[in-house]
Amino acid sequence: MKIYSLSGARIAQLSCIAVLLLGFSQTVQAGPTPTSPDYSVAVFANVQSGLTGPDSITSFQGTIWVGYQNKTTPTGGGGDSDIVQFDPTGKVLKDYKVKGRNDGLKYNPFDGKIYALQNEDGNPYLTLIDPVTGTMTNYKYSTPPAHGGGYDDIVFLNGQIFISASNPNLQPPATNPPFGQNIYPSVVKATLVAGNQIDVSPVEMGNDTLTDVTTGASVVSAQSDPDSLKVDPSGNVVLDSQQDGDLIFLNGPGFPNQVGYRLHLSSSSTTQVTVDDTVFPTQAAGTIYVADTPANIVYAITSKVFPPNSAFTSASDTNNYEGRIDLQTGNITPIITGLQGPHGALFVSAFPEVRLDQVASSGSLTGVFRVSRTGDVSQALQVFLNINDNSSADPSSSNTQKSVTIPVGASSATVAVALDSKSDFKEDGSTQSVVVSIQPDPNYQVQSNNLQTGVQVLVLPLPK
Repeated sequence: MKIYSLSGARIAQLSCIAVLLLGFSQTVQAGPTPTSPDYSVAVFANVQSGLTGPDSITSFQGTIWVGYQNKTTPTGGGGDSDIVQFDPTGKVLKDYKVKGRNDGLKYNPFDGKIYALQNEDGNPYLTLIDPVTGTMTNYKYSTPPAHGGGYDDIVFLNGQIFISASNPNLQPPATNPPFGQNIYPSVVKATLVAGNQIDVSPVEMGNDTLTDVTTGASVVSAQSDPDSLKVDPSGNVVLDSQQDGDLIFLNGPGFPNQVGYRLHLSSSSTTQVTVDDTVFPTQAAGTIYVADTPANIVYAITSKVFPPNSAFTSASDTNNYEGRIDLQTGNITPIITGLQGPHGALFVSAFPEVRLDQVASSGSLTGVFRVSRTGDVSQALQVFLNINDNSSADPSSSNTQKSVTIPVGASSATVAVALDSKSDFKEDGSTQSVVVSIQPDPNYQVQSNNLQTGVQVLVLPLPK
């Protein structure tokens, strides 16, 4: 078998990092205030005409997507929500309308679609948006939610889809005051099936026994308010049980050896802290985008010193702020104060995250690939590709280098890669598998090739 390996080399211009860290052109004159010079805050996007209530945030190939709820109700009344795609400077690129209230918005790298959840308290459904073609497809749940409410947020891990089961029917408050005990699924695994239907199965029950992170004791969290979901750098699915002030960490979710942990959150206030969304920075330098829902503003919080293995959250007790969570004790320390009501959050690394996808079938002797990046696009980004012919039996074996430049203002570029000669594909018989991959580089991150891995079988004879 012939293997072609493409590996990213060095970035030609790292000045894009400095540009991002200087902040955005619309600096904050009043309102949110950093508690430390390590952090700065700026307006990323003001409310668009006629839109209110920015909430969930996600990203796709360097663009930022925000769901505006527009005073719709959590059971689906009151009109439409808008899903707005912004470029990295806050300029509107496209606006998608979905019926009901959007609460939960994520890009799925395994199928290349934007998943938008509607109606977190009842009458839920799901909209898939193709960010390339703009096509929108609605899905309905095949059975009514077992917990009686709706679905709030969604994450993707190893090709699987996990959704938080929000607004559950609770046991009387005496069971677990002050809100009551959830005895229904708090996290479910979702599968898209024929007929635009969604099947769900329980992953975490609201009354499952968990291990307390701080004490090591066995505990049962109330899980009365399952809300946002994230995947942390260790591969845990993290559920925010908002009203209870708990983060639930699920290791190996959906597998027989699944283990759950509870981290109870606290602050300097005597009022129980509640959190809406939590992010886990993957690099020291980057930006946290935060939706300040009642202010109708999306802010960008930048820093060069996000600590490793840290978490930051949109929090409220007697105040509203963005804070850093101590993952050992659960204590939250504000980094940005003066917000009106922070909700959805998203971390984007200042270092570009580079990805390689195959975009055309190699029926001939050329393969076409797309190199994509996230983050700042104000500078061109040059990526060198090493093309290795590893067949020892092939006298024309070679190691060549090819570069592709993602231009200013663009999040991706395509490159054609020659696959040597027809004789190469006859070495293994009637078919030849060509595997294309991209390897890590110290100057930028590389996302796994989960979407269109570049693995295909070429059937001989090849076209002339």
